[in-house]
Formats: sequence, structure tokens, C-alpha cells
Amino acid sequence: MQIIRSETIKCTSMLLCGLLLIYCQITHVGAQDTYVAEVMIEGNATMDVSGFISEMIMDITTTTSIVDAEIIGECELVGDETTCWCEPNYIWSDLVCDTFTTCCNTIQCVANVSDFTPMCVPQVNVTLYGVLTMSSVTTLHTQLEAEFKLLNGFNTFTSLIITGGQTFTVSLNATCKSAKLQNIISYMITTYTYITNFNITTTGMASIEIPQGKVCYNSQYKLNCSTEETMETCTWMIAYPNQYPQIIGVGSEVELLPCSNQSSINLLNIKGNWAGTYTCLFTNGSVSHSASGLLEVALLPDKINITSMPPTADCSVGSSTSVIVTCSIFPSQENYTVMINNLPVQTTVTPLIQNYTLTVPINCVAEPIPSASALCQFTNSLNQIKITNTTIPIIYPGDPFCQENGTWPKTKGAEVATILCTEAGRVGNMERMCNGTVWADPVDLCTKETLNLLLTAASDFEQGIGATTEGAILIFESLKNGTSTTNSYGDVMATVSIFTSMSLASGRVTLTDSLLPNFIESASSVLNTTWTSGNVKRDYKIATTYLSSVENLVKNIQVNESEGHNSSNIQLQFCRNNTVCNKTLFNVELELNSTSSLVKTMGIQSMAARLPRGIYQDAIFPSLVVSAVIENNGPVNIRMAYPIPENDSAGNSPSCIFWNMTENQWSQVGCTLVQSSENMSYCDCDHLTSFSMLLSKTPVNLPFLDQLTYIGLGISICSLIVFLIIEFLVWNAVVKSNLSHFRHTSLVNISLCLLIADCSFIASSFPNILNDTLCLMLTIAKHFFFLGMFFWMLCLSMMLLHQLIFVFNPLRKSVYMPLAIIVGYFFPTVIVGVTYVYYNNRKDVTYYSRATCWLTYVSSMQGSLYSFLLPIGFVVFANLCSMVVVISTVMKPAATENTKKDDKEAAKSVIKVIVFLTPVFGGTWILGLFVFLMNDNKFTKVLINYAFTIVNSLQGLFILLTGCFGEKRVRDEIVKLISSKGSKSESKTNLTSRQK
Repeated sequence: MQIIRSETIKCTSMLLCGLLLIYCQITHVGAQDTYVAEVMIEGNATMDVSGFISEMIMDITTTTSIVDAEIIGECELVGDETTCWCEPNYIWSDLVCDTFTTCCNTIQCVANVSDFTPMCVPQVNVTLYGVLTMSSVTTLHTQLEAEFKLLNGFNTFTSLIITGGQTFTVSLNATCKSAKLQNIISYMITTYTYITNFNITTTGMASIEIPQGKVCYNSQYKLNCSTEETMETCTWMIAYPNQYPQIIGVGSEVELLPCSNQSSINLLNIKGNWAGTYTCLFTNGSVSHSASGLLEVALLPDKINITSMPPTADCSVGSSTSVIVTCSIFPSQENYTVMINNLPVQTTVTPLIQNYTLTVPINCVAEPIPSASALCQFTNSLNQIKITNTTIPIIYPGDPFCQENGTWPKTKGAEVATILCTEAGRVGNMERMCNGTVWADPVDLCTKETLNLLLTAASDFEQGIGATTEGAILIFESLKNGTSTTNSYGDVMATVSIFTSMSLASGRVTLTDSLLPNFIESASSVLNTTWTSGNVKRDYKIATTYLSSVENLVKNIQVNESEGHNSSNIQLQFCRNNTVCNKTLFNVELELNSTSSLVKTMGIQSMAARLPRGIYQDAIFPSLVVSAVIENNGPVNIRMAYPIPENDSAGNSPSCIFWNMTENQWSQVGCTLVQSSENMSYCDCDHLTSFSMLLSKTPVNLPFLDQLTYIGLGISICSLIVFLIIEFLVWNAVVKSNLSHFRHTSLVNISLCLLIADCSFIASSFPNILNDTLCLMLTIAKHFFFLGMFFWMLCLSMMLLHQLIFVFNPLRKSVYMPLAIIVGYFFPTVIVGVTYVYYNNRKDVTYYSRATCWLTYVSSMQGSLYSFLLPIGFVVFANLCSMVVVISTVMKPAATENTKKDDKEAAKSVIKVIVFLTPVFGGTWILGLFVFLMNDNKFTKVLINYAFTIVNSLQGLFILLTGCFGEKRVRDEIVKLISSKGSKSESKTNLTSRQK
């Protein structure tokens, strides 16, 4: 759109201001430009303005045509006086009105305004809605009307006295600047000091782009809104019929784009809750411009409940039977086409529910099948389909079943019967398991209607509808009231789902500590209910979801002045200002030392027994779970003093464990039992890593163990680098035969694998600072390269064994090298790959532990750690057998030599073999196997842990000593290299002396 102005003013005459709509066809196909021109011509001239076209669009060489021409204003010049007026449906522009205030809201303007562009503008419908809050009861009708009458295009003014203030409505025929409205507000507040608040919202000054007609279910769409002025803030709201509008915030299904004079939102997954009236609001100070539009969605049911009556088809007598299948949905305005098993249905619509039914025949004489299928299909007005199916168990003669019991129908064995809730104020189902021929206890899955509504509100909140701080406060306030009375298992499930939704949203929406009391009280109330339903997996899922959601909410709630909140089952307290602080949560004393500015501590009663026990099936759990949430994930050291349970009469040995949120299981990683007495146990948790965790069923935290690990690994890494450099320098000199080539190739690959594995171990020593991807990559690296080291050790031992047994049939290089590469690298690749794929597809056990960045151990022969233990156990055993063969060969006496001197030499040879072969055969890792197999809390295990850590962390040093300095030929070459450098230096010195 382009505005072009042309003037032709000659002598005293009548001037016409015309609006032309000029259509220009551009040379390329399918493109067109539209220009709007304001033309002034002499009053006595005709409206033939074709002659002006070439001047107006002289830069465009194309065919043009005028599609519309309209007179919008006229000016009459009589002598020195000019009188102008606008045609009907047009009004003076703001420019004219601001320059000549006497012309505002008048038909004629006695002033020469013909040079103003634009002079007249089309009338528009603009409405101002104002609300005044006042400290005294009075009316300002006259004063307000006087102010708004000065606005351009003023039409009408109405007002109404309300409690605590006054509302008014102003109708205008023209737009007005926000600054003018803000000036009126400022003037009124300054003049009438009892006005405490004054806001104006306009319609007609902003426009909204919204799709016409229905959009598809589960589709994406972008809604746009714009105004002529750049505003400070933009707000989007959605309203449903007979409900207050809700603000749209950032959510999982909506994206808010930056705000200026335009505002947009992306709806990422449109469902039924996104159908409604949208309002965009541009705000500057106390003035807001709004625009609204209706978004219609071709709906599909969010939930389809499919049932059969009776729930089980009875073929125990008779040749045929039938069941009535019902598909139920909540009331909807969508005109669905519904079919069950591709057959038409009967429809029953009530204010509360829509039922679609079909009688499904069951053939009892056909080949027996365990169940029949029923499929409900809903098709909307845009031909989108949603399908839900169910199975109907069939009882045949001889099948076990539970007899009808009150409202519970006859049910096939091992099936679950379901009936609707009948208690007033509750919705949902009750279920009951038929165990063979005996009914189990019913499980109450009925939910309070208030909680069910809150569940929908929390789900909408997480998606972005009503996602504000105030909305969260209202949800938790209602949740506290809804959970204050007796809660069923269904109420617990609904409450945990609400916590889950709010937990997910808490990372996007600011939650303040004002909601803490209601949140803690509602979380505490559901702990008064027994969470047992006969379905262990469901019970455990509820417990783990509850704990993770509550902890995440505590973590994300912003704390200002609050000191915490204590309830009957949950105590929440805070530590601030980087100091050591002592807290008592129920009967557990905590001492925290952290550099973080805020540590949130929480104790949850009756929680530990609800969580999966994992490998601690026979342990006695205290009722309390203590957690600490650290701001900015800073380091923390926590000492906890737990009282010994009174029912522990056997004096069991305590263990310090924590609940691993990533793996959903108990773990001892980073938690150490430091002291235990008859009535108290003390635990320290800092989540440090020690080298012995690789082979320990549970991590071991002993004094100075970590420091010894890192010092030893540092020495080992430096030694391996030196070894590889020496091998590179002396390779051509010492590798003269196939045997030496095989030996040094194996040593180089052993050293290379160990070097990378040690570096990966150090890099993963502090898992809390690593992201998930890096933690996984380091776990795979350690797994692969440690295995690679052992398999190259196996290649070395097998080569030596072959040489001893087949003396006259030595290995060929063409055979050994390909075989060694396959064993050294292909075998580890297969083991690591298969292990990762296997555990990645399992849900109960993961490939690696996020808390340790190492393989997982669950129980005997359970966990990915065994894909490491079993191969190295095999390799170490095979290498020990090879070592035994070497020792027996060395000790075999010659027929003519049997003296004590020879015995001494044989003993020396045996010691030499053990010393030289143990590092490169992995013999020191036998200590690791002992660590894994021994029971906890034994003094010998402590000693073996220290021995294993020291010896294996220095393995690189031992390889350097035995592989380089222990071989005479390598030593000689090193001496030659040093001597040659010394000789060259001396020669240079002598040459310099002669030149002098």
C-alpha cells in the first residue's frame, strides 16, 4: 500500500479532495500492487483524474487502472477565508484536530486545512471502557464527560456508580493517541485526589488476526495482534462461555513472541481447551488497547470412556450371548459421527454426559478366544478420527470366575471389574480384582469433583492457560481445601497429578513463597492415606512421582522472606548466607555446610516405606525422608543424625542411602556412615567419587581414598605418556622379530587404552557438574577402554602361552595382528554396544548411573556392571593360567642340574615373572573382585579397598617400569639416545673451541 499526494490549486475555486483506489497489474504473473492516492483538484473540474496517474506513479512502467474514486472532503476558498468539511462517513484527522482545536467535532472548519495529509479519515468505531477506584462515594460524570468531549470524534458518554468507584463508557468515531488518554487520567488523579486508581481499555484501536472457520484438532496456529502505537506490555487472554477470561502464559503448548506494536502467540497443539474467545491487550501505563476474536476448533474427545454391560461375556451356558458397549464423553458442541465396531450407534445426550451404545453379539460356539474387542470411533466435522478400544473377557465352561457380589458383576478370574462411583460429589470408578474365584478388596479410584476440576485447571496451567503467579496461588489454595478432608486412593492420584503439572510449570512460571503454606499442607494431607491398591507398580509410581514433584516444586519456588513451613507430615526449613546451619526436621538433626546462598531442607514423614525398596528388601526403613535442595546446584556437605528405630531389636548394621531421582532407586553413592551408637547413626553426604566404586556393589567412602585415587591416577597418566614416547623413540631399534613386535604392539595398545580410561575416570569424578550426554559418553568411554585394555592383555598372554607350548611353530604376523585387533577392539565394541542397547530398552534398570557416571548394580547378576565384571574376570583367570604355565616352565629343572644354587635362581626367575607379568596381565584387579565379593563393614575389606586403590591407580607407573626399564634392550636404547645427545653436545663444544 502506498500513499501518493498530488495537488492542483489554481485561483479562487472549489477544491475537491478525492480518494482513489488505483489497481496496477505488474508484469510478472500473479502479482499486483494497490495504491491509495489523495488528489486535490479545482472545484470546477471534473473527476477525470486519469491525467494525474502518470505523475503519481511515474516510477512504475506498467498498466494501471482506477478501480474506485470517492470524494472524502471539500474546501471552499472565498476571498481570504477557507472553509472545509468532510463528506459523510469521514471525520477530521488527528492532525487537523490537534492543529485547529476549534475544528474538532465540528462539521465545517473555517481554516485552510487543504494542505494536511490526511485531511479527512474514515470514521471508525472506538469504545473506551474506564474504571475509577475512589476512596469516597461521589460522581465525576460531568467532569469526565467534559474531558472526553475534547477528543476527536466524540460521540457519547455514559457512566455508572459502583461499589468503591465508578465505571464509564465513551463512544468515539475516530482513533486517539494513548498519550491523550494518559493525560486525561493524570489530570483527573491530580485534580481529584480521592481517585486511587484509573484505568482505560479501548476497543477498535487494535486488530487481531484469527482463522475464520474451524481449525483442526492437534494442529498448530499462530495468532497475531497489532496496533498503531508501540506499547510497553502485551497480554493474551482466553475466555470460555460464562467464565472469566484467563491470562495465557508460557506453557508446554503455547509460545509467546516478543512484544512491540505487534504481538503473536504460537499455539503448538490445539485441543478443546484452546477453543474460545481470544483477547490481546496492549498496555502503556494505565491505557490498554484490546482486540478479540473467536477461535473455533473441530473437536475430538479428550477422553473416551468405553464400558460394557455386563463387563464379562458369559459363555459358560448357551451358544451365544451379547453385551452392550457404551462409549461415553463429556458434553460437546461438536457434531460427531460415532461408530462402534464400524456399526452405527444409539445416542443419548444429557447435560452431564453423552452416551453412544451398541449391542455386540458374542458367538460362544466358535473357536474359543480369551476376549472380544470393542472399538469406538469418533469423527469430527473435518474428518479427523479418534479411536479407543477395549477388550471384553469371555467366560467359557471350566474357567474360574468370581460370583456377582452386590453391585460387583460376575467377573472372569485374573480380570479387574470396574463400576461407576455412586457417592454424591465424587466422579470416576471403583475397581476390584478377581483372583481366581475370590474377590480382592475394592480400590476406591473415585475423585472429589473439586479435585477433578483442579486437575483440569492444573493441566491447563501447565499448558499455558492461566499460567500466572496468581493462578498458581489460587490452585494451591483450592487444593489445600480439597485435600483437608478424608482422601481416597483416587484423590491421592489426582493430587499427585496436580503436583506433577505444577512441578513441570514451575520451571517456566514464577512461583513465590506466598503459596508455600497451602502447598505444604496439601502435600502433607495426602500422606495420611494408605497408598495401597494391590497394584505394586502403580503404588510405586505414585510415590516416586509425588517425591520428585514435591522436591522440584520446593526447588523452583522463589523464597523471599519466608523461613519455611511445618505441617503434620512435612517440615520445610531454609538455611541462608553461606554459613554452617543446624536444623531439626522431626527427630533428625541436620548440620549443613554449603557455599550456596540458600539451602532448602525438607523432611517428609511416612514416605520411605512407600518407595521401592530395590536391593534393600530386608532393611528396616525409618518413616522419614530428608532432602536438601541447593540453589544454583552449589556444593554441600550434610551431616544427619538419625535415631535408631525402636523395632530394631536385632541390632542391624545401618546404611546411609539417598533416593536417586534419576534412576528412581535407593543408592549409597556419596553417603557414608561415619558413626553409629545404640540409639543414633550419623551420615555424611557429599557425593564424591572413589576409584573403587568401579567394582564395589556400593560405593566406598574411606578417609583419603579419593585423594589417593587422584594422586595415583595423575602419576599413572604421566607414566603412560612417557612410556608411549619412549616406545615411539626406540621402536625401530628394539622391534627386530615377530615376537618383539607382538609384545610391544600389545603393550602400546594396553597403555593407550589405560591412558584414555584413566582420563575419562578423572573427567567423570564430579558427576553433578556434567550434563546427561557427557556423563553417558564418559561412562561408555570407561567401559570400552577398560575392556579394551583387558582384551589386549589377553592377546599378550595368549601369544606368550603359544610361544611356550608351540616352540617350533611360531606365530605369523599375518595371523596374530588381525586376530589381536579383533579381540582387542571388536570384542569390547560388541560387549558395550549390546549392553547399552539392552539396558536402554529396559525401564527398570538403566545402562548407567547419573549419580556416578558408571555402570549400574542392582543385585546378584542384575545390572550393567556385570558386562564389565564377567569379561575381566574371564581375562584375569585366563592370564593367571598363562602365568602359571610360565612359572612351571621356569621352575622345570634340567636333568643334570639339581643344586641349591639352581633352586635360588629358579626362585628369582619366578619372582621376576610375577613382578613383570602381573601389571600387564591385570593381576592386580583380583583385589577388585575381592572388594566386590566381600561383605560390608569388615576390616579386611577396608584394607583391600586401600590396596586396590593404590595398586590400580599406579598401574601406568608399573607398566612404565616393567615394560621399559625392565627390558634390557629398551634400557640400552634409552642409554644410547641419551649418550648420543651428550656426544653431539660435546662435539659442538669442541668444534667451538677449535674455531676460537
